[in-house]
Amino acid sequence: MKKLKTVAAAVICAGAILLAGCASASNAENEASTAPEKPAEPAVKSNRPFGIEESEYANLMKLSLTSKGNNYRIKKVLEKLRAGEDVYIAALGGSVTEGAGPSDYRDGYAFQFNKKLKAKYTPDNGAHVYFNGAGLSGTPSTLGLVRYQSDVVDVLGGVPDILIVEFAVNDDGGDSTARAFEALIRNALVANPETVVIALYSAAQYGNTAAVKRPIAEFYKVPQVNVLDVVKYSVARKFFTEQLYYTDNVHPTKKGHEIQADALMNVFEVADADPADEEFAVPENWFKQKPLTNFTRILGDDANVKITKGSFNGADQTTQGLKKTGKGDFPQNWYHDSGNDSFKMEITCKALIFTYKEQGAWLSKKFGKAEVYVDGKLKATYDGGKQGGWCNCVPLYLIDEPELGKHTVEVKMKEGDEDKGFTILAMGYSR
Repeated sequence: MKKLKTVAAAVICAGAILLAGCASASNAENEASTAPEKPAEPAVKSNRPFGIEESEYANLMKLSLTSKGNNYRIKKVLEKLRAGEDVYIAALGGSVTEGAGPSDYRDGYAFQFNKKLKAKYTPDNGAHVYFNGAGLSGTPSTLGLVRYQSDVVDVLGGVPDILIVEFAVNDDGGDSTARAFEALIRNALVANPETVVIALYSAAQYGNTAAVKRPIAEFYKVPQVNVLDVVKYSVARKFFTEQLYYTDNVHPTKKGHEIQADALMNVFEVADADPADEEFAVPENWFKQKPLTNFTRILGDDANVKITKGSFNGADQTTQGLKKTGKGDFPQNWYHDSGNDSFKMEITCKALIFTYKEQGAWLSKKFGKAEVYVDGKLKATYDGGKQGGWCNCVPLYLIDEPELGKHTVEVKMKEGDEDKGFTILAMGYSR
């Protein structure tokens, strides 16, 4: 809000035109003076982030709501919140969802949103609301799909009532991440007919991939929030600068996170005020070609998977850590410390997402390169000790076929790297 400057009124003396003979002291007493103007009342400072005026902030919230989606499910969850029933909330995404930016990760948008939602819509300040912030730095949609069951459903003990999906600044905009984004949305909607899914597009100085995701989210009639539109508009009108909104080129400050939380709250406020929509049935067909149907995370052998660990029989204790626990994610992994025996897997699938770790350069154990073969042919060589690694995850498709088929996968250390480390962090497949 622009602070109004108090302008002191000058004392204006009447009788600016002096008549001859009226310069005496007695005449001066008769000169009329106007009283100074009363100083303007100081404007009330807005409590909104960056002191943005209420009317302007309301416009920003309207701008953030790319699509209302179908509000049938939101109306249902609002009923549960107001009745004090158990409600489960999860936010799945990358470092922005994890709370990166502020000094305390709990000032992240997902945590702020959880507090605001409980305060506004529950009779007991959310005593029966259960929240899981499932952000992990660097997570794109492909890794989010692999993580969903273990990091969201298993943690909550079931499918969430509200699921926020945030990958627009981590995805590359390609078809592979878009397909995983669709699978995440569809799986949650199908698993529970009352689950509310919100597509959240965070902001970054380099942009985001909202344009790729919009048609998918629209296909499933889920609400969409694009914070990048808000940031661009606000910077152009000097409500704040990029330096005030971001702590770097992507992670918001505490106030930036609050704007994002308020944009999510706006989804519920708009739906609450609008008439109820008819229930929307999840389409039988998929939006994208080669859909990732029946996606399952691999934790060991199952009816479609048989694994021989070889010398990848350890457990890496230095996997990428979670801010909320201080512990590594992916505790179940396949770690190679030394040896020549290959990791082998027989699998029946359409698609296989394979995730390996790039070792942190500061760690004493040196990681090397692994050769990966699919159906006896060299698919690629992956460098687990790549310069710049920070124990980050690298997800990719090893198999991606339109039809179900039997395949073999072999991972072995490149010649000369047998005594170096390599970690297969996680895998998931579609059938």
